[in-house]
Parts: sequence; C-alpha cells; structure tokens
Amino acid sequence: MKENVKSVVVLTAICLVVAALLAVTNFYTAPVIEANKAAAATGSLAEVIPGATGFEEVELPADAPATVKNLYKETSGLGYVMLLETSSNYSASPMAITVGFGADSKISGILLTNYQESKDFGADYPATYIGQDSALGGVDTVAGITYSSKAFKDAITDAFNTLINSGLLAAGEKSEEQLIGEAMPLALPGCVNGTGACVVEEAAASDASITAAYKAKNGCGYIAVVSASDGTLVCGMNAFGEVKCIDLEGNDVTDAHADAVAAVQASFAAPATENLEANQAVALRAFEDGVEVELTPVEATGAFGVAVAAFKANLGEEVQYVILTQPIGYGDETMKMLHVINSNGEIVLFKTLSELIVHGDYYSEHQLTDEAAYRAQFSGLTESTYSDDMTVVSGATITSHAVATSHRAAFEVFNNIKEAA
Repeated sequence: MKENVKSVVVLTAICLVVAALLAVTNFYTAPVIEANKAAAATGSLAEVIPGATGFEEVELPADAPATVKNLYKETSGLGYVMLLETSSNYSASPMAITVGFGADSKISGILLTNYQESKDFGADYPATYIGQDSALGGVDTVAGITYSSKAFKDAITDAFNTLINSGLLAAGEKSEEQLIGEAMPLALPGCVNGTGACVVEEAAASDASITAAYKAKNGCGYIAVVSASDGTLVCGMNAFGEVKCIDLEGNDVTDAHADAVAAVQASFAAPATENLEANQAVALRAFEDGVEVELTPVEATGAFGVAVAAFKANLGEEVQYVILTQPIGYGDETMKMLHVINSNGEIVLFKTLSELIVHGDYYSEHQLTDEAAYRAQFSGLTESTYSDDMTVVSGATITSHAVATSHRAAFEVFNNIKEAA
C-alpha cells in the first residue's frame, strides 16, 4: 500500500513539474511568436506600395469590419496599406492578407502572409487584384476553392469599403454587368449557392424586351434581364409563376413594372406548366401504394426560395400539404426533398428523393451512419419547434445547409398557403 501511495505522489509531482515547465515556456515563447507574426505582417508594408519611404499607423473607424486589423498611411502620400485577417475560409488557421492601395484608389500590391489551406488557389489569384478599384470588375472566385477565394475577395471588399467610407479612397464605378450580377440573387434567392452565387444556365425568352434569360439549375424558377423605359431590370419568376423585379440599385420595383412582369410570365409559362406536371407525379411518392389521395396544386405567394411545387392532399377527411424543395448541395448539385405537413403545421414526413450525402473522397469521413433516423427526427416538428441545429451533419456542412434551407422553405410555403386560405 505504501509503495502505491509513493508512486502516486511521484507521478503527481512529475505532472506538476511538467505543467509548470510548459507554462513557463509558453509565457516566454507566446509573445515571441506573436511578435514574429506581427513583424512578418508589418514587414510586408513596403512590398505592396512600390517606392514607399515610411509608414504611420492610422486609427481604424469604430465600425470597421472584423476582417480589418490595421491601417497604415504611407508618409510621402503614395497611399495606404491595410492588414486583413479572415477565418471564413476552410482552414482553422485564419487567412492573413496585406494589401496596398495607391493614391489612384487602386490596389498597388497584395500579399498573403498566412495561408494554410490544403487546397491552394494559386499564387496567380491574388495578383489578379492588382490594378483593381473597388468595383473589382476583373476578379472572381476560383472553381474548386470557392469558399477560400470568396473569403479572400470579401476581405478585400471590406478593406475598400472601410477606406471609401473614411474618405481616404474614391469608389470605383461598377459596370452594368456587375450590377446585374448583384441583382440576380435578390430577384431569385432560391438559385443562390452557399457562396452567394446564382447557379443558372442560359434560357430562351420570347419577349423582345428581355435581353438575357436564365433558368435556375435547381428548378426554382427563371431570371430575366429586362429593358424597361426607366432602365434595366432583373426579374425573377419563381416556380409558382410569381415575378419580382429589381432595379440596378437593388430596389424592388415590381409594382411599378406590370409590363415587365407580364413579359416574364409569358416567356416562361410553358416550361413552368411542364415542371408542375412532373412535380405532381413526384409528390405522389409521399404516399404508400393503394392510398387514395387527390392532389391539387396550390400557389405560395412570395416564396422565392428553393420550393418548386406545393400541393393540397385530400385524404378523405384529412388535409395535408406536400411541398417539394430542391436546395443546392455539394458541388452545386441539385438535391430533391419532399415535406408533408398537416393542417396544424406539423411535419408528417420528410423524405429525400436524391442521395442525401454525396459520397466521394470529400465526404469519406462523414458521421451520418443512419439516414433513415436522421430524416425521422423531423417528424412532428412545427416551425416553432424546428431548429437548424438539427440538420447538422459532421463533415458535411453544405449538405446540412441544404437540409436547413429546405425546411425553412417548406414552412414558409405552408404559412403562405394558410394565410391565403
């Protein structure tokens, strides 16, 4: 017994000594590590403004975005340098960027001072920003590395906005093409993927006022660029035939443009009808063989999300609602989901009509082992008892987001149907 007690005492003492040594080591090395990181960042200042002679730090405005860490003014008037940091990329390690802005309000140089991604967007990508003003008309995200390249672009946008709002730089002028691109997600939010980009393909339109047309790849509707008497409009038509028009300043101007609404509806009425017929056959899959059910299409006013069809199901004395959704999943692939909601707003059935987890190298380690149990957890929930946290699948963030988007869309459609009744 004494030997055992002695061993415990010795081991405890050893642990305490090791812990103390580690604490001392961290006490002395942590400041050194931070100092080295700071030196690496500030040492890059001269590299992003050619000909710089010196720098002085400028106090950041109180409303500066979290991505903006430090601001420096080049003392001879050549411009400004901003240190940025973002954790919106895939890696747990923040991305650190040093960017120089010339007196002409354009990017003079740009450096990555910390980037530890497993997927590299390449040294050439940051260079595409050099010479750009705040319109950023010549840069885009990188396919396959979308999240990290978007995080990079968003950080640069934050830097420009901070300097412009502080009166230190002049704003660049966006092209009409850029403004149209920014209006498209507002006109048809259901076709937008996790990075904010519209997933569409070109479509044909019959009306002469429509200068460009697109079909949402996930089937949630159409987008038309319309030439109106007072300027260009971007109009989205949802799967229920309702149209919303956005001007190039981002305003909803639907009520003032009945002609544009009619032109869009006329151009896409036929394919929308075809989609409805196909979706009605899909909706019947919510019910077991032999069950007598009468499906009646219903509209969902204001539903511009991922819902593609809704039906009232008469089951004798009981009424249920079948709502089909098609959120955008991994690789911008369309996922197909079906919700059955009773008249009390409770989920009777949640069914995935496509593979829930897109299997492959990327999802080889996901932790969803029982998809049936995963789907069943939503039964009986209402909008008030449902939470997006229930959709989380470890290692499958995009899929989790798609399921959450689907549920929110289904509840929105149900609420709109009940309000219209």
